[in-house]
Amino acid sequence: MCERAGVQAPDDASAEITFLLEGAQISAQNGSVDRAGDRLVAAVSAVLDRGAAARGR
Repeated sequence: MCERAGVQAPDDASAEITFLLEGAQISAQNGSVDRAGDRLVAAVSAVLDRGAAARGR
């Protein structure tokens, strides 16, 4: 993750969310993780919250 002055770059957050989406899709398809959708929402929310907190510094 590239950080500039403590702020996560939008491209980094975008890449992290894309990674989460792809992993959740595979997990949902093969049934390897229960509640994949709920876990995905929580993980994406955490990425967005972290970015919002960094911008609020």
